[in-house]
Amino acid sequence: MDFSTVERALVSLSRRHPPLSPEVLDLSKRLLDLLQSSLSSSATTATSTTSTTTSDVEHSSSIAESNEYATGILTLISVGESTASPQDQQRWEPLAVGLRLVVDYLEQRTKELPRPLLPNKHGSDNGEEEDDDDDEEEDEGTGLGTGGGGVYAEGPRIPKIAPPSSPTGVEGTTTIPSPAVVVSQPTEQRTQPPRAESPVFELMKSLPEIVDRNVEHPEPRVRSLVAQVVGAYALYATSLLNWMSSHGLPSHSRSQSEESQTNETQQLPHELKTSIIHSQKGRRQIHRVILASLRSHLAMKEPSRENNPSAASDGALDDTTGWRALETNLHALASYIDGCVGNGFVGENDEEKREDGAISSGSYLLEEAHLFESHDGDGDGEWFLSGLQHCSVVHVNRHVRAASAAVLGVLIKSCMRSRRYSSRETRDYLEDLLVESDSLFRRVLKESLKGTLADNWSQVRMAGSVLCRRYVGALMRIYRGRKKAAMRDGEKVDEEEEEEEEDVTVFESAAGDLVPMLLPRMCLNRFYIAQGVKLYSQDTWKTVFEQQKQSREGEEDTTATAVGGGGMGAVARNAAPLCRYYAIMCDADNHAVREAACQGVAELAQKLGKHSLYAEFLAPHVTILLQALLMCFHDESWPVRDEACLACGTFCLAYAEECLPELPTLFERWTEQMTDQIWSVREDAAVALGDAIAAYGPDMLEKVMKVLKKSLPAAKDQPAMSREEYKKLQNDMQAHTGNQLYSCGSLAPKLRKGGAGRIGCGNCAIDRPKAPWEATDGCIYLMRELCVRFANRDHSEREDVVLDDNTLLPLMTELADSCRLSHYPQSDDLRTTLWRQLPPIAEALGKRRFKSLYLDLFIELLAKNLDDRCGTGASQLSIHAAGQCAEELANLIGVGIFRGRLEAVGREDAFDRVMEERRREQMMAKAAGTGKFLGAKNFSPFGPPIAG
Repeated sequence: MDFSTVERALVSLSRRHPPLSPEVLDLSKRLLDLLQSSLSSSATTATSTTSTTTSDVEHSSSIAESNEYATGILTLISVGESTASPQDQQRWEPLAVGLRLVVDYLEQRTKELPRPLLPNKHGSDNGEEEDDDDDEEEDEGTGLGTGGGGVYAEGPRIPKIAPPSSPTGVEGTTTIPSPAVVVSQPTEQRTQPPRAESPVFELMKSLPEIVDRNVEHPEPRVRSLVAQVVGAYALYATSLLNWMSSHGLPSHSRSQSEESQTNETQQLPHELKTSIIHSQKGRRQIHRVILASLRSHLAMKEPSRENNPSAASDGALDDTTGWRALETNLHALASYIDGCVGNGFVGENDEEKREDGAISSGSYLLEEAHLFESHDGDGDGEWFLSGLQHCSVVHVNRHVRAASAAVLGVLIKSCMRSRRYSSRETRDYLEDLLVESDSLFRRVLKESLKGTLADNWSQVRMAGSVLCRRYVGALMRIYRGRKKAAMRDGEKVDEEEEEEEEDVTVFESAAGDLVPMLLPRMCLNRFYIAQGVKLYSQDTWKTVFEQQKQSREGEEDTTATAVGGGGMGAVARNAAPLCRYYAIMCDADNHAVREAACQGVAELAQKLGKHSLYAEFLAPHVTILLQALLMCFHDESWPVRDEACLACGTFCLAYAEECLPELPTLFERWTEQMTDQIWSVREDAAVALGDAIAAYGPDMLEKVMKVLKKSLPAAKDQPAMSREEYKKLQNDMQAHTGNQLYSCGSLAPKLRKGGAGRIGCGNCAIDRPKAPWEATDGCIYLMRELCVRFANRDHSEREDVVLDDNTLLPLMTELADSCRLSHYPQSDDLRTTLWRQLPPIAEALGKRRFKSLYLDLFIELLAKNLDDRCGTGASQLSIHAAGQCAEELANLIGVGIFRGRLEAVGREDAFDRVMEERRREQMMAKAAGTGKFLGAKNFSPFGPPIAG
C-alpha cells in the first residue's frame, strides 16, 4: 500500500492480491474520479500568475462541499470495518485508505479557515505587545500527519542545523507556524468561513465512534492512521474554536483594523456555532477513548527488561516488535496534543462548558489540568504522568519508550504555545509546571530524560535528545522572559546576583538542579556512534551555548565572548558530575557507549586540560578518569581500546604530574597496543607514546627507543607462508569460528568489557594471535611520530629531545631491511603502511636532509612496488600507496631529481606512468567541478565534535 498521497492510496486498492470486493473497487474508483475532476476543474480556472497554494485551495474547496465525497469516505470506512463477506475478512486495506482520506480531508479544511483574530499577547490590557523572543515554535522532522508537525513516529532523520547567528540563541530553526495561530502575513490564499451545512461536520460526527472501534485494531498500519486522524480532527476542531472565539472578543482586545474586519461577521449563525460546539464534544470524546485504551494497556502485565519471557507471552511482547496497541496509543495521544492549537482564550459570550465546568479553550494543558495535578496518589496525574514515565524509562519495548518521549515533548510544546495569549496568572501556572521543583510534570521530565538520553537503543536516545532540546529551550525562554518582565516592572536586581548570573551560562541559570543530570548526557551524545544522535546533539550544543554572545565593556562588538564561558565554562563548573558519569559509562554494557565515553574523556583533557582558566577544575578528577581509561585498555571492542589509548596520551600532556603514578602501567598498555591486530590501534598507540615523550622528556624517550629497537625487526620472525596457503586459511571456516565479534552497527551489546564476563550473543575467549609483522607495522607509526615531533631542532616539541641522524639513520636502515622481506603475504600490507608514512617523515626531516641520507634507502624498494609488471604480485592498495608516495616525494625534492634517482635503478618508466595517471585524475576532477581528490579535507559531511 502506498499512502504517500490520497490518489496513490486509492489506486493501491485495485492492485491488492487477492483482489478486494467489487464494492470496494467501485467505490475507490468513484472517489478517485471525484478527486481528479476537482483537480482538472481547478487547473482550468487557474491563471498563469496563480500560485500553487491558491490552486491547491481551489481544489480542496471543490471537494469540501461535495457531499458525495464525504459520504464515500464514510462508506469506504464502513465497508472496511464490515466482516459480512468471508473473503473480505481481515482485509484492512479499505479501512486504512478511508482513514487516509479523512486525514487529507480535514487537513485541507484546516487550511481553508480564515485567519483567526487573536487577543493581545499575555493578556496585556494596554494593547502593547511585550518584547518577547520566544514566540517561535520549532517544528522538527516529519510528524505522524501528512502535513508535518512535531510528533515523532520514527524520529528525525536529518537534524535541523542552526544558522551561524540567531538572535534568540536557542531556536535557530525555520519554523512553520500552525494555520490556527498565524496572526500576520496575509496572503492571497483563498479562504472561506465554515458553513453549518458543510459535509465536514457530518463526517466529524461519525469520527469519534470510528476512532473508538479502531484504536486497538489488530493491524498496526490502521492504528497508525487512526493516530493521524486523531491529530487532524483535533487540529481542525481547535482551529474552528480559535476562529469562533475571535468573533466574540471584546473590542478593547482588538486593533482598529481587526475591528473593521469583524463587524460584518460579529454574530455567528446559531447552527454553525452549534456544529462547532458539537465538534469540541467529539474531540473530547476521542481524548477519553485514547486515555481509556492507554490506561488499560498500562495495567497489562509486561515482561521486565531484565527477564523478558517474550516466548511465553500472548502475542509479541518483546523489546523490538510492536507491544500491542500501546505504542500507537501514545502516538495518537501525541497527535491529539499537538493538534490542540487553541490559543487559550474564549469570548465572554461563549457558554460552551465542559461537564466539569471548565471552559473549552482548545489548549490541552488548560483543558486537562487535572492530569498534571498530584493528590497524594489519588489524582489523575498520578497514573497519567507516572504512566508516561514508566513507558519512557522502564518499559521493555524500545518503540514504546520512544513514543512516550514524543508525548512528553508535545506536552512541553503545548505548554509553551498556550502561554502566549494567556493571562499573567495562567502564564505563570503553565511556566511553573516546567520550572518549579515540586511540579509533578517536571519530576517526570527529569526521570524520563535521565533514562532516554542514556538508553541502549539509538532510536530511544534520539527521542530523548529531541525531548532534551525542547525542554532546555523552553526553560531558557521562560528564564529570559521572566528576567525581561522583572526589568520592565522596575524590580531592583541585586548587583551581586547580577554578577553571579554573568559568570554562568543561561542554560545553567535556567536548568538549575537539572544541570548535573543533563549536561553529562548532552556531552556524551555528541560522540555517540549513531550519526543521527551525534549530529543532532552537536547542533543542540551549538544552539544552547555557542550563540550566547555578549560584548565585554571596553571591547568592540567583534570580540564578543560567550556568556559564562559558553559550553566550556559550563563543563568546567560541572566537572564533578560529568567525570563521574563518564567513568560509569566507560564500564557500560554497550560498546558504543564505552567508545563515546572515551572520546568524551579525551575531549576533557584536550579542551579543559590545556585551558589556562579551566585546567584546575578538571585536575581533581584526573585519577578517576585515568582508572576508567585503563579499564578500557582491555576492552574486546577495538574502537574502545583505540579511544582509550589516545585519551591517556592527551591526559599525560595536560596533567603530567597527576598521571605520573600511573605512568608505568600506561607505558605497558601503550607498548601492548603497538602490536595490536588493528592498524588504527597501533597508530594511535604510537601517537600516545609521542605525547608521553612530549610530556616527560628524555627519560621517556629512552624507554621508547628500547621498545623501538626491539620491535622494529620483528617482521623477520614472521613464519613463511605462500599466498595460496594464506587464501586457504582465509576461507577456512574452522579457523574463523569463535573469533572476535564485530558489531554490524546494532547498538545491542555484542562485545565484552575487559576483565568481565561475556555480554551479548557469544561466550568465546578465542582471539587471533598477534603476528610479528604487526609489531614492525606499529614501529613505522612510531617512527613517524618521532620524526615529525622531535627530529627537527627548530620545531621539536621539547628542546631537550631532538633526534639527530646518528640515532635515526640506523633505525631507518633497519626499517628498510624489514620491509624488503616478502616471505609472507602480509608483507604487502607492511609496505603499504611504509609508503603512507614516508612522505610526512621526509617533510619533517627536510628536503636536503632526507635527499642526502635517507632517500636511497627506500628508492629501489619503492620503484619495485611501483612497477607490478615484474610479477611481484603486489596488491592494488600497495601499488596505489607507492604511487602516491612517489608523487609526494617528487614534489618535495624536485621531480627531475627524483626521476634521476629512479633512472639509476632502471624504473623511471613506472614513475612516468604514475605521474600521467595523477594528471588525468586532476583533469577529471577539474572537469567535474570539484577540483579535489577524494582524500581532500572536508570531504566528509560529518564534522568534528563541537565543544564550546
